[in-house]
Amino acid sequence: MIPLKLQKEQPGYILNSLLVPFLSAAEALLATGVADCETIDKTWMLATGAPLGPFRILDIVGLITAYNIGIMDPRSKDPSTVQGKVAALLKGYIDEGKTGVNAGEGFYKY
Repeated sequence: MIPLKLQKEQPGYILNSLLVPFLSAAEALLATGVADCETIDKTWMLATGAPLGPFRILDIVGLITAYNIGIMDPRSKDPSTVQGKVAALLKGYIDEGKTGVNAGEGFYKY
């Protein structure tokens, strides 16, 4: 464990304040048909040198957690919004039992 000094508390602290918008942007790209998850991950890894893309990270976090975060946004109830499309996408994976690494499959097979 490495202590990180905060100047003040806020919901999500530092990591989730950075991670949630990043993952949400990737989900929006997929849900609106801009690119598939493999291309989005590859783009991120090539551009940043990161070892994992957002969909591998989502598989580690778990799609149920990602879904539960997403449905907290009231816009997720409207299927015509980006947030609604993301919620429907995640719910589809969850309904198929593809909840991430722990299930052996999410966006990828493990």
